[in-house]
Amino acid sequence: MSDITQVDFTATNTITDTPKNSITDKRVLIIEDIAEMRLMLKSLMTSLGYEKIDVEPSGQGGLKRILNFKYDIVLSDYNLGGNIDGQHILETTRKNYSLDHSAIFMMITADTTYESVVSAVEYEPDSYLVKPFPPTSFHRRFNKIIGQKKIFSIVDQARKKDDYESMEKHAQEILKAYPQYASMCLKVIGESLYKRKQYKSAKQHYAMIVDGNSTLAWAYYGMAQCDVQLEEFPSAINHLEKTVALSKHFLSAYDLLADVHTQMGNLEKSQSAILRALENSPRSVERSQRLGRVSIEIKDWVIAEQSFSRAIRLAKDTSSENVELYYDYLKTITAMLEQGIEGTRLQDKFRRALSRLRSLGQSNPNVLSNSFRLEIQQLLYRNHLGEAIRSWQLWSKLIEKGEASALTLAQELTLKKRLGLL
Repeated sequence: MSDITQVDFTATNTITDTPKNSITDKRVLIIEDIAEMRLMLKSLMTSLGYEKIDVEPSGQGGLKRILNFKYDIVLSDYNLGGNIDGQHILETTRKNYSLDHSAIFMMITADTTYESVVSAVEYEPDSYLVKPFPPTSFHRRFNKIIGQKKIFSIVDQARKKDDYESMEKHAQEILKAYPQYASMCLKVIGESLYKRKQYKSAKQHYAMIVDGNSTLAWAYYGMAQCDVQLEEFPSAINHLEKTVALSKHFLSAYDLLADVHTQMGNLEKSQSAILRALENSPRSVERSQRLGRVSIEIKDWVIAEQSFSRAIRLAKDTSSENVELYYDYLKTITAMLEQGIEGTRLQDKFRRALSRLRSLGQSNPNVLSNSFRLEIQQLLYRNHLGEAIRSWQLWSKLIEKGEASALTLAQELTLKKRLGLL
């Protein structure tokens, strides 16, 4: 693990406590599936003076809150059960609050090997605690995070204003005053150079860091980002491979690696990079959907179907569930049927996905028309002409009622010819 466990927080002892009125204004979210632990965490936060505390027993509920509200502090269990775990919530929080580095995320886990899981700088919690732990340990760890956030608050304020020159200046000042924060300050300086589009200087900065410590995955990733902007794609691939070799959970590196391979026209390698990411983060809806789309491009129908099926399962009843996901899945199954890949199970999957698509888009005429278009297409591929005609008859009635969007005259004529109605 990087900065979180390596930093010496003794310097923060000189920092004054946060005024009570600022504490009471902070919003806290606790995500924990065990009732006793929820009560304990809420009691601990209350004892510190926090009043605006929301509690969620599931990852799905916690994720919904994070997407709909802005929280200053998130305390989440790692193993929540269900389709969404603490790491997924952490990743979403970091992305959703990307400009607000003052937000605190603490992971609570019973997994003693959690440190080996947390190694991607973008998706690290500010700290974590292994269950069981006494209240004193929680208070000590939490206060250390507060101290660190205070020291870097001036950097965060500059970042929110897109004042990247000030960011670098403040990071240099912190580096002199608190050398134990060297790693964090160097990251800020690299970020500042990159944001100012000084890609060559930023790459040199990261290269200097690697010369001093060749085990820092985030520095190799920084060089790769600069490589991409400089269109030095082979170099980017080399640095990204070094990144994931040092830190197999560095998810952004796999994402960027897939991007680079796609830009170079190597879709099979892009698919491989996404698969590697999913091995380490199997509950990502976005990556599963992306894997499906890349697999369609290379006509790897088996992986495409599996990817969309997993994405649908993970997205069900969450904010990630959308009609595009079902379009992709239904198009994949239709293509498989066209290729002669038949099977009752595949047909059942098509029917279930089609039903869910229509449920999600029942008030959207375009969604309904597209659903009938896909249904008729797959029925024709299976030589079920009678069912296809009945589907068209139902579709045309919905069009007459205005519940489904109309076809152009040319589209209607083409469809009727395929159905043998002309």
